[in-house]
Amino acid sequence: MRLCLLLLLPTLLCAQLSIPEHELDHRIDLSIKRLTDLDMQPAYTEDFLLADVDLHPEDPRRFYNFSGDLSGRYIEVMSLVSPERRGSVDLDALVTKLIAEQKEDGRFGDPTLVYTAEEIGGEHMALLWGNGRLLVGLMTYYERTGNAAALAAARKLGDFFIGTAEASRSPEIAERLRGFGAKGIICFTQYIEGLVLLARATGEAQYTQAAVDAYTVLPKRGEVHTHGYLTTLRGVLMLYELTGDAKQLAYARATFDDLLASADYTRHGAVYEYFGGHGDRDEGCSSADFVRLAYHLGRLTGEDRYVSVANRALLNALFYNQYPSGDFGHHYFTGDGMSASNPRRSWWCCTMHGLMALLTVQEQEAVVTPGGVSTLQVLVSQRYTQDGKSFDLTYAGTNGERQLYRLQITAWDDTPLRILQPEGVTAMEINGVAAGEPQVPAAGDSWQIGLLYNLRFHSGEERSAGGDLPEEPTMGYLTYGPFLMGINQEDFVAEPDWGNQVSLTGVVPDTLANSLRATYRHGGYPGAHTVQLIPIAYQSYFGHPYLRVTTSYTSAIVPTSPD
Repeated sequence: MRLCLLLLLPTLLCAQLSIPEHELDHRIDLSIKRLTDLDMQPAYTEDFLLADVDLHPEDPRRFYNFSGDLSGRYIEVMSLVSPERRGSVDLDALVTKLIAEQKEDGRFGDPTLVYTAEEIGGEHMALLWGNGRLLVGLMTYYERTGNAAALAAARKLGDFFIGTAEASRSPEIAERLRGFGAKGIICFTQYIEGLVLLARATGEAQYTQAAVDAYTVLPKRGEVHTHGYLTTLRGVLMLYELTGDAKQLAYARATFDDLLASADYTRHGAVYEYFGGHGDRDEGCSSADFVRLAYHLGRLTGEDRYVSVANRALLNALFYNQYPSGDFGHHYFTGDGMSASNPRRSWWCCTMHGLMALLTVQEQEAVVTPGGVSTLQVLVSQRYTQDGKSFDLTYAGTNGERQLYRLQITAWDDTPLRILQPEGVTAMEINGVAAGEPQVPAAGDSWQIGLLYNLRFHSGEERSAGGDLPEEPTMGYLTYGPFLMGINQEDFVAEPDWGNQVSLTGVVPDTLANSLRATYRHGGYPGAHTVQLIPIAYQSYFGHPYLRVTTSYTSAIVPTSPD
């Protein structure tokens, strides 16, 4: 892969940049390397990982008071990574040492916090949050290993949650914690996920009931922290799968649909760190939760619209969020784009939660088989081997009209294969013929998938339905097929960039995957010039420089020949 620094080299050289042949696998490998390479900083050593349960306030690691948050997430995601890919990581030893830090009442962390309605505050919620993530980690490890000590520790932790629930879940507590952000009531509701895993493993009704009782105090969106809110909804979907209670599915579905219809649903296909316009940055954890929640709703309801929402968030929120190091974290947004800034890699949470989402997409969502028909849902280049099915999906360039992917089948069962037509695609062909009824592929088959992307203009800065390209220069942003497009070309964003006009007459596909080349006039110097419009998803490969998303677009021809 040849990387081109857009801030240093001319656009024509940048067109030579290529995206990894198997992009989903590449992104997963980046994050696994980040978590296992002890030469990277901060290094995920045993002491570093255990610092949120083996407390040393005199020399603390960041967010140690969210006890179990980092260690639990690490155990969760590394339990899903094969021993070969984990390298020298001794997960069994790590879990053994972590369990040794469990307190008598089942908690991990500060033993002095007393859970009474009079005393509960932000620090109590922080401990609940971290312990909730740790319960998920212990249960994921148990599901993969059958380790009895991990299940016993998880039981004690579940019992601790039940013992503190009555004092934590009252409406008065929720009101007291209003405005506490990441230490709000969502720290209580988010542990539904772990309780469901515990109930599923033990069959014990008290854990199910505790999960049922918890989600009823989830507040309206307001200015709530999005990660905890979406994690709660993911837990409710898991609860529905356990109980079969249709009210739980209806609740999660209605709540998510309400979010999709609101201003909290952003143009990059997900949410910011907080609802209600409180803040101007994303969070890798929230993007990861959004992706997983939408795919999960798609599986449970059978509705493709949720899968399309998930794919949009995967490409334009989660992929964008990943740093070249493999970390996930935060990025600041302006009205017209995404600000370049010091890397805000959230190694204490997002790096692991982002990887968890990527693994979930690869193992559970890329191909689903409801009703005996297999659906390829995620048209992202990848290697896939699961449940008797194996294929390579790679980007195959453009024929000048369509974006092309090649699906090479290496093994298949007897199920027909359906390819979900992505959002923003007006026509899909397979081997030059309009996609029709699902077909059963055979080992050795090669399918060329041709996608006719719709180029849509969206007026203003906020999410809009989009429509035809404007004749007169108009401020807005573009989507090309399923991709939100941006510009980080140095010449284009050079001062002053407020007068630039991009003409989309004669726009052509670029040699970079899913990208375009257009003509523009700069607001500060004469002549016509060429500009590259690229999916914001690819900023992981550019190093996240300043990215302009909203600018002035027109369908008129820019006078004067381009350079």
